Amino acid sequence: MEKKQFVALFAGGLVGWTLVQGLLALLPVYAVRLGADPANAGNYLAVAFLALTMGTLVTGWLSDRFQRRRLLIVVAGLANIPATWLMGQATALWQLAVLTAIVWFFTGILFTAASILTGLFAAEAERGKIFGILAVNTSLGALIGGTLSGPIVNQWGYAGLFWIAALCWALLSATALFLRDKVVVAVQHEPLSTVTAKPSTGGAFYLLLLANIFAFGAGFVAILGRPLLMDKMGFDPAAISGVVAVGGAVSLPFPVLLGWLSDRIGRSWLIVLCFVLGAAGLVALAASTLLWHFWLSSILLAAVGVSLGIGPALVTDLVPPESLGTALAWYGFAPTTGGILGFALTGYAIQSFGMTTTFIAGALLTLVATTFVVQVQRLRAAALA
Repeated sequence: MEKKQFVALFAGGLVGWTLVQGLLALLPVYAVRLGADPANAGNYLAVAFLALTMGTLVTGWLSDRFQRRRLLIVVAGLANIPATWLMGQATALWQLAVLTAIVWFFTGILFTAASILTGLFAAEAERGKIFGILAVNTSLGALIGGTLSGPIVNQWGYAGLFWIAALCWALLSATALFLRDKVVVAVQHEPLSTVTAKPSTGGAFYLLLLANIFAFGAGFVAILGRPLLMDKMGFDPAAISGVVAVGGAVSLPFPVLLGWLSDRIGRSWLIVLCFVLGAAGLVALAASTLLWHFWLSSILLAAVGVSLGIGPALVTDLVPPESLGTALAWYGFAPTTGGILGFALTGYAIQSFGMTTTFIAGALLTLVATTFVVQVQRLRAAALA
């Protein structure tokens, strides 16, 4: 991949993930300030992630049909400027829900278009490394966004936070102007070639999607439950968002390391490791009472996000190039679908069964996801044999 292309993708991803991580750390608390109970807060974030999912899927179709991924990033970033600013002016939960859905829809377009460009320009031998380095933005964004968002709210309130975030979307659109796009022509395969290993590979791809729905759905249990629990315990916004920053800081080098390792020892088993650590993080969260307890939980839970640096590379291995746009869009669809289910069910579970039981249930779901990834590895090995 050309250096200019890589730098533009990295810079845009850093801005995007900083905004998402910084805002998401405090959105449940902001919803509570506007009158939401845990169930309504969960439904509010579920609607946002439904919009994110729709943006992700739409991008896959637009990418394959019109081949204008750079334009998608520019337009989506500009559209988020007024919508984000208006989030800080909301006076009712329904207003916040509508505006957040708009922002998250265009965010899905941004991230998916960038992921497709990465897959198209990264050579097979460097694919894990490139996706891994770009996935550093998940942790670096958590570090920067978590460090800044809480103190900004303490100083200027939520209106100030969303005003600053709105300006940052313009910066993201500017980075896209330096990207190069590529037109991909579908390859006409001979009838005989379509009877090869595609059925097994397809099965592995869909199992990977299912695993991500389970694992990320469980991870979003923590994203909703942790700030609500900390707010209930009396922690201020800076402490709540700071937990996200700690997880981002510790996990910062791992996307690159795991991406590099995935090119050498395989990707599936590294994803399994990430999911197991995420399950441990939910168990730690269930027992958290002190600030350092929440830090430890956040560090372990960050491993699930780190897997996003390996997953797209694995998807690129599993599908033909002419289907890559749609496949990566569906891969992005899986975590966001997990977010919809995780947020929607977590609020009701907290009200019905309490925080501790809800977090333990999330840990068990994450372990179930690991069994699916193991099967992905078996199917791929059989397809390549």
